[in-house]
Amino acid sequence: MYLCCVKFIKNIIKKYKSSLIREQAEIILSTVHKDRGMLYEDINEFRLQLEDIEGMAVNGTKEHEELFPTKHDLKDGLYTREVSMPQGSFVVSYIHKQNHPSFFLKGEMSILTDTGEVERIKAPMKVMTELGTQRVAYMHSDVTWVCVYKTDAKTIEEAEKEVYTTDFRKLPSSIIKKQLWQE
Repeated sequence: MYLCCVKFIKNIIKKYKSSLIREQAEIILSTVHKDRGMLYEDINEFRLQLEDIEGMAVNGTKEHEELFPTKHDLKDGLYTREVSMPQGSFVVSYIHKQNHPSFFLKGEMSILTDTGEVERIKAPMKVMTELGTQRVAYMHSDVTWVCVYKTDAKTIEEAEKEVYTTDFRKLPSSIIKKQLWQE
């Protein structure tokens, strides 16, 4: 079933390329994951397919920084990261390496939940993000999202390495098994 989802995503992306239309957002999100148990490989495959589309911004690039302005604050053992995401964008988040509060301050988006459902949410709201969470979302309007992490890091770069990753294999094995094989 998961291979079918990936093939379906590839076909949609090939068909629409850089002109993915808003009406397709929730359909595309719902194909990333079926039934139960988030598969990091499927999300990574989806992220790679999105990166192949002309005009998509890849994390860590100048284009990404310009399209998704991010404010960082590191003080008294807390790292706060505020990201602005423009209307019409698809986002595949980093994988979170700790439990922490997140605050959805502005906008409206559809997100893929850990149970595989697509949920449309509106700001403002608080979300408790759990260790191992990776979000896939579509922005229906301009969005502002804030994460707050506990850290002993002394620099933003150290804090980033401590609190999230792009490689699920860097998570504790108990989390990987839970996410891959939820029952």
